[in-house]
Amino acid sequence: MELKLHDIRISAVDKALEKAKQYRSLLEPEIAESICLDILNVAPENQDVLIVYILALLDQIARAENQTQIKIIERTIEKLDSQYQRYYYAGLLNERRARHLLAQSMSHSFAYDCFIEALHCYQQAIDRCPEKNDEATLRWNSCIRSIEKEKLKPRRDSEDLLVDMES
Repeated sequence: MELKLHDIRISAVDKALEKAKQYRSLLEPEIAESICLDILNVAPENQDVLIVYILALLDQIARAENQTQIKIIERTIEKLDSQYQRYYYAGLLNERRARHLLAQSMSHSFAYDCFIEALHCYQQAIDRCPEKNDEATLRWNSCIRSIEKEKLKPRRDSEDLLVDMES
């Protein structure tokens, strides 16, 4: 038996996308990611699949944030046709990174930077949002509340630390 991936049929894309969404709901983002890769292999520009793929990858950030995964997410975000969606999902990437950093005891100061980057992206999305779609505003407010709740502040630059040490 040859260990080789099989292509899915184009006619099965919609059903496969529904399965990917189901696996995300079941908290199995790795399976959702795999299904999305199968779909993208036969329909690489499918915007709905790109979004579910991005979300499945984002669901996994808390498990193992690494630069390779972040680069894959960023490259996938760039494939989105809508400028609004590119900003929104870039904001979501930064927000998820910030929330992951909050869970790390030594990373609170870096979480602030990620939240601020998310806010910049969300503001760009808000400026371009479709009517009756306030998801970027909801995410913006959530980031602000997290910054306030966690009492996050900007990191002190290493130069500031050196000045303090010399004083």
